[in-house]
Amino acid sequence: MLSARWCMLAGMLALGGGAIASQEPQQSVALRTPGRGRPGVILQEVLAQPFALVMPDSVIHLPRDSTVDRTVLVLGGDATVASTVRGDVIVVDGDLFLHPGAAIDGRAVAIGGGVYPSSLAHVALGMESFRDVTYDVTRTTDGRVALDWRVISPQRSETLTFPIVFGLRLPSYTRVDGLVLPWGPRFSLDTGRIVIDPLVSYRSDLGAIDPSLTARLSIGRLTTLEARAARATFTNDAWIQSDIANSMTALFVGRDYRNYWRADRGEVLLQRRWERAATGLALELGARTERAWSVKAGGPWSLFGRNDIEDGMRRPNPAVVHGRITSALAGGRFDWERQDVSLMTRVLTETSLDMPDDSRFTQATLDALVGFPAFRNHTFSLEAHAVHTFGDRPPPQRFAYLGGSGTLPTFDLLEFGGDHLLFFESRYSIPIERIQIPIVGAPVVMLRHMIGMAGVDSLPPLEQNVGVRLRVGPIKVDWTIDPVSRDSKLSVGLALVR
Repeated sequence: MLSARWCMLAGMLALGGGAIASQEPQQSVALRTPGRGRPGVILQEVLAQPFALVMPDSVIHLPRDSTVDRTVLVLGGDATVASTVRGDVIVVDGDLFLHPGAAIDGRAVAIGGGVYPSSLAHVALGMESFRDVTYDVTRTTDGRVALDWRVISPQRSETLTFPIVFGLRLPSYTRVDGLVLPWGPRFSLDTGRIVIDPLVSYRSDLGAIDPSLTARLSIGRLTTLEARAARATFTNDAWIQSDIANSMTALFVGRDYRNYWRADRGEVLLQRRWERAATGLALELGARTERAWSVKAGGPWSLFGRNDIEDGMRRPNPAVVHGRITSALAGGRFDWERQDVSLMTRVLTETSLDMPDDSRFTQATLDALVGFPAFRNHTFSLEAHAVHTFGDRPPPQRFAYLGGSGTLPTFDLLEFGGDHLLFFESRYSIPIERIQIPIVGAPVVMLRHMIGMAGVDSLPPLEQNVGVRLRVGPIKVDWTIDPVSRDSKLSVGLALVR
């Protein structure tokens, strides 16, 4: 039950959002030890601008039909949000619960806890949870609040658990596998330093039960060694759509944005991380061995396109070279964030050591995302995906593809492919704040530009699309045109689909 103090706060919020008294950052909260990684960056940004400070005894509730005109910083307790917040909501040493009707113009962040979303809540700039670190909140003698970074000590974990729902992991749906149901227990040893995940995955359309095993060893907090062995269905096109988005479009629309092959694969990867307040760097080395074979698309059930052999569920997969490929792996990740400007990059290189035809290749795959604020409340983002191959031509199971919705919408689905690929998508987002729709918040207009191509042995001339997207909550409407051919496409879908 809320105390009288917090009931008064909720009532004042409902009358106009002025209930939380803002504090001058330098007088109220001192970030005494920022620590390593993104949590310190986020807090430095919050404390450098006007914010509303809340230090609840237990739980703070921001009620529906109320508005807070600035960032809300909650220290030392949980928070539930159903209101409109013109900024971020940051919870330190607690959990953040989003309720239906919540509309947050910035980020929803929990440090030392989790963010628990609602499908009827809208967070413009995303949600982040940092469960392994927190900040101790203490009052100093001069009346200020001090924040001191602390790594949360791992609790003694159970040796045997059954994650998600009795060991049943997140399912997926593809035009090759049909319904994929992974199941398995999890073993945690040495207070969680060693985690072993044995799984069996049932693939309904193949009628196969595939085994897999993942073992992870934490060597200190910043170094990990991971080994994986599996018989599975693989793809190089997961960058186009997330697993959830691809499963939904395959099931309901009959569009699967990936090409597939089957393989027995073993992989070992050693990763070392370095963390600073504004940057994160990770380097990794490893090895992989794989025995591959081609797989047909059997055409599992779909609401539409179940018998379509061109773009639907029976679209054939490119044939792959059968045999074993053994290769060395090296890669890295670099993240940087400062004052709403963010950069995320990842690169992975594979160098063949043994091939069925004794050829040799090195292939590098790069993913990058940069975002920053623009005029007024507008934002700009640029996403890139690139594949470049050196040496001999790799086997087809190392080709990457683009074309169709998610990349170049006016072209056929995965029309272009090869061992060289380059794709950029830029988005300029304009929230229409004068229009506030209940539950989903303000609509957003996006100006989009997509340019890319893929080819074998070299990169052909690039193709491009330009378009406009209207996003209203979970729904998006896209209109795209090829400026050269004048071909255009109009589509309606879910906003979680690229």
